[in-house]
Amino acid sequence: MVYGDVPEIAALERMVNPHPWTETMFLEELRLGSLCRVLTKDSGTITAYLVARLLWDEWHLLAVAVAPANRGLGLARTLVQELIVHATQTAARAVMLEVRASNLPAANLYASLGFVPTGVRKNYYAGSYKAEDAIVMERRIARER
Repeated sequence: MVYGDVPEIAALERMVNPHPWTETMFLEELRLGSLCRVLTKDSGTITAYLVARLLWDEWHLLAVAVAPANRGLGLARTLVQELIVHATQTAARAVMLEVRASNLPAANLYASLGFVPTGVRKNYYAGSYKAEDAIVMERRIARER
């Protein structure tokens, strides 16, 4: 992801997220040096993205999304696997994330990649009419001895 990608990423974010990040939020993650990855079609159109930030010895998955027309192709899996590899290479202890309690496809994807639930953040996601809990998930990273 580069600064020029941000308008297209923000447009995709608005398409798939009921409470989307703003362009400013994506720009700030780039400025901070967060891990920001995109997948594109041959045409250059962005089909998926991931944003993660290292906090102490844990990578935190902040955002991941796939364009609706490209879902079911394993793009989110590819991006999260890339994050896990990156976490291993940077000697992180774990990768952490929050997922909406109602987002079973995402929770199942994370579980299939070795993430386990570690807690609940009550009313974490604001809703148009009610808040929703987040399930906190963690994938520990094996460290070489």
